[in-house]
Amino acid sequence: MRNFIIIFDGKEGTSPLVRLLNNFNQISVFHQVNNSGWEPFDKHNCGSMSLKNLEKCLDIIYNKELINFQKLNNIYCKTAILPLEETSKDGVVGLKMRFNNYRENPLYFTAFPTWNRLLRGLLKIYSSRSYKNMVIDLLKRNDIVVFFPVRQDILRWGLSRYHGDGTGKGGHLQFDLASGKISREQIGKIHVDCLKLNKFIMECENLHAQKRKLMKELTLAKVQVYPLCYEDFLKDKQEYFKQIFEYLELNISDEEINNALQDGAYFKKVHSDDISNFVINHHEVLEKFGNSFRSWC
Repeated sequence: MRNFIIIFDGKEGTSPLVRLLNNFNQISVFHQVNNSGWEPFDKHNCGSMSLKNLEKCLDIIYNKELINFQKLNNIYCKTAILPLEETSKDGVVGLKMRFNNYRENPLYFTAFPTWNRLLRGLLKIYSSRSYKNMVIDLLKRNDIVVFFPVRQDILRWGLSRYHGDGTGKGGHLQFDLASGKISREQIGKIHVDCLKLNKFIMECENLHAQKRKLMKELTLAKVQVYPLCYEDFLKDKQEYFKQIFEYLELNISDEEINNALQDGAYFKKVHSDDISNFVINHHEVLEKFGNSFRSWC
C-alpha cells in the first residue's frame, strides 16, 4: 500500500474526488474537524504555518507509523483555524494541497514590512527553493505517490474559473449548490467577455506548463507521479478509481467502488459540457476558443 498526496490548482474536480476517496474504508483523506478544511495545509485553513512546522506535520502523517494525533494537532493548531480530524481507518492516507501555496510565499515574511524589494525578492527565491527541496525529500523518504489532477479541456476549465460565483466574479458555485443555498435552476446564464476569458485560458495554459515542469522535476528525483484527467473521471468513474487503486497498490473490488460511488461525493457538477446552458454568447466563445483542448498524453 502507498500513501498519496494530490497537488491541485482548483476547478479540477478534486473536491468530489477526495470526498469519494474518503468513502473507502481502506483510505483516509486528511481534513479538519466538522467535515471542513479539506485542503488542510492551504493558508486559509492552516494559517501562517512555518516551513518547519509544515514538514513536521507531514512527516507525522506520512511516516508509516501510527499517527500521533495529539502531537500532530499540537503543532497544527499553533496557526490553524481548526484541528485535524482523527481517524481510526486502516490503510493508506492522503491529502490535497496547492504546491504554489507555499512556493509563492512559503515562510510568510510578514514580520519585516520595511525590507526593500530586492531583499524580499531574494528571500522569496531562497524560500521557494527550500520549500521545493523539503517537499521532494519528504516525498522520497516516505515513499509517497503524487497525483496531479488535470483538465485537458482548457476552454471548459477556463470557463469554470471565469464563471466563479455564477455572475462572472470569483467564487465557487459548487459549495453553494452542495449546501442547498442555490438550486441548479437558479444558476443563470452569463454573457462572457471573450477578452477576459482569454486571460483565464492563458492562465490555465500556464498552469498546465507548471504542472508538466513540476512532474518532470519530481520524476527526475525518483518520485512516482501520475496525472488524473478530469475527463476520465466524467467518462467512467469505475475505471478511474480502479486505476488510482492500482497506483496505490490497493486491492478494492468493483462492488466496493460501486458502493462508495453510491454514497456520493457531497458535491455536484455545476457546469454542463454544453456551454449553451450557461453562456449566452456560446457561439462566439466556441468560435474563438473551441480548439482549446490540450491532451495530457
